Amino acid sequence: MTILLTIVLSFLVFALIIWALMHMRTPRFRMERRDFLKGLEDVIAGQADDNEWRVLVGYPMRHDPELEALRLECLDIEEDEYTGMLPYLFTGAGLERLHDVRRRLLALIDEENKPL
Repeated sequence: MTILLTIVLSFLVFALIIWALMHMRTPRFRMERRDFLKGLEDVIAGQADDNEWRVLVGYPMRHDPELEALRLECLDIEEDEYTGMLPYLFTGAGLERLHDVRRRLLALIDEENKPL
């Protein structure tokens, strides 16, 4: 009887563990517009290093098509103007292009916050 009870309890514990693992969600990284703006401002101000830049532009923004377009534009700017030297990671022309991205991002944030 003890062996049967042990087997049943073991089965229930394993079934519970498997059920819990099947229903757990994987953590997701989701950058919002304000987070992207903060990172972009840090890069423009010369307060970000290469790792921070990689985090800023390294993840697709599938949840926000406009933000994804700006992220892809930042990658294009990186391809042409990135120096990787501190404190400014970009050439003067690259910083100007990033300023333009920042202006458009601010317009998106303002549009998002307008009352209906």
